[in-house]
Amino acid sequence: MSPTPGERPGGEGDPELFSPELAPTPWSATTGYLRSLKPELPASVWTVILGVAISAVGNGFVLPFGSIYLHVVRGLPIPEVGAIISASALASLLTGTVGGTMVDRLGPRTMMLAGLILQALGYLWFGFATAAPEAAGSMLLIGAGLGCFYPSMASLLAAVTNRAQRSAAASLQYAATNLGIGVGAVIGGLIVSTSRPSTFTTIYLVDAVSFVLFGALVVSLVPSGRHLGEKGEKSSYRLVLRNRRFMALILFNAVVVMSTYAQLDSSVPLYARVFLGVPTVALGLILAANTAFIVIAQLPISRAVRHLDRSRTLALSASAWLLTWLIGEVASLTHGLTASLLLGVFAVCFGLGECLLSATIGPLVADMAPAAVRGRYMAAFNLSWGVGLLVGPTIGGLVVGSFLRPGMWLLWAAVAAGLVVFAERLGRRLPASINRRPLAN
Repeated sequence: MSPTPGERPGGEGDPELFSPELAPTPWSATTGYLRSLKPELPASVWTVILGVAISAVGNGFVLPFGSIYLHVVRGLPIPEVGAIISASALASLLTGTVGGTMVDRLGPRTMMLAGLILQALGYLWFGFATAAPEAAGSMLLIGAGLGCFYPSMASLLAAVTNRAQRSAAASLQYAATNLGIGVGAVIGGLIVSTSRPSTFTTIYLVDAVSFVLFGALVVSLVPSGRHLGEKGEKSSYRLVLRNRRFMALILFNAVVVMSTYAQLDSSVPLYARVFLGVPTVALGLILAANTAFIVIAQLPISRAVRHLDRSRTLALSASAWLLTWLIGEVASLTHGLTASLLLGVFAVCFGLGECLLSATIGPLVADMAPAAVRGRYMAAFNLSWGVGLLVGPTIGGLVVGSFLRPGMWLLWAAVAAGLVVFAERLGRRLPASINRRPLAN
């Protein structure tokens, strides 16, 4: 028989123990939910997350302003600006394969430090660049650093976490990145002025220092994360290339990066500033809206989709970007304040796609990678970013600087629709054990 209200099973009712005062309050329920979002991760992961946040603040200072700095302040033509920004991706492509091999041989921590040093030097140089060759040279240095850094950081996080922890670690890393970028973008938007080139030099100096601080944390607190393969175990890029499912995932990510992240960093702010009359301060706030949404929503979204197959989550991310570009099309029909507000909505919807992707694709790569060649798998994944960032700004610059400009938003919407179909088909090729995510966080 079921106990009556106020009565414990097998005992007498106790009004004091079951009084309304002891019932959960909305505040206690909220705080309990927020505590449940905090993942259980090794201390070394939290150290890397702290370093990511610090360097992200520095990146936030400069992220929305690279194309504006080169075109408006330094007077370089728009198509040339796109090509210069793409130089970073080119260098990342050239160094990425070597970087992956060195991660497997020397360990992730050593290569993380090399990547951080190269990026610090590159951003320092870029802040003083006044002509195209100098700007391109600094972007090549930055790209070389990225080619070393990203596969090494991903390999290290994969080495110090288990399969059930990786989605939480990836989500937390992405949230920390966007928190730092959002803070930095707001401050950077208040500092820079196109009439004072020295303000741009200042923000690039700050960015360089942030990478130095990250490196100091890595040296003092992060283990090597090195995996030594079994004797006779094969370690070659041929193993990566023969994995057709993985190569399909790499192609998917390259198209994603080309059509989304590369445009948000280059053609979107340039289009907004030059043709929609959006001021630089508003650009910083728009990026802050994107990052604030990610910081708030990343962990809850990661939790919400934990029961979905990973391919379905990838399709949902592409659907969010399809909606994003349609909002951008509406914004392109307006000007000034209205355009700024609509691009704020654009930025939030863009962030939804980012949250869904970041909780999924990195852990998926880590689960597909054998430990002995993890650095090479991560380097190949980083190469897909390099390809997207190489091609994307160049295409974006050509579109914005030509008669194709009015169709820019619908062009990328069509690409997003194709990615939805791609993700669904990819899901049918992935083994169920990989496509289904572990439920524990």
